[in-house]
Amino acid sequence: MAAVQYVTIQQFCDFHGCETLIVEEFLEYGIFEANRQPEGMVLIPSPALPRLERALRLHRELGVNAAGIDIIFNLLDRLENRLPIEDAD
Repeated sequence: MAAVQYVTIQQFCDFHGCETLIVEEFLEYGIFEANRQPEGMVLIPSPALPRLERALRLHRELGVNAAGIDIIFNLLDRLENRLPIEDAD
């Protein structure tokens, strides 16, 4: 099993050219999971990065705010976890 790697919010924002405030807002809404360190640093685990990048794209390209992104992701999660419908045929 590979070890999980982490990036800080600042590293993510520097790489993607975005403000830390929007990423912190996404975190407040629970759009992605992160680890808060005792000294206040927030570490983003590598498995959370694709979801965070999708959220950032929705925000940048479509102007969706954090509350809207939260709703979109909740609906997508519900659809993914839904059991397949069996045909009656």
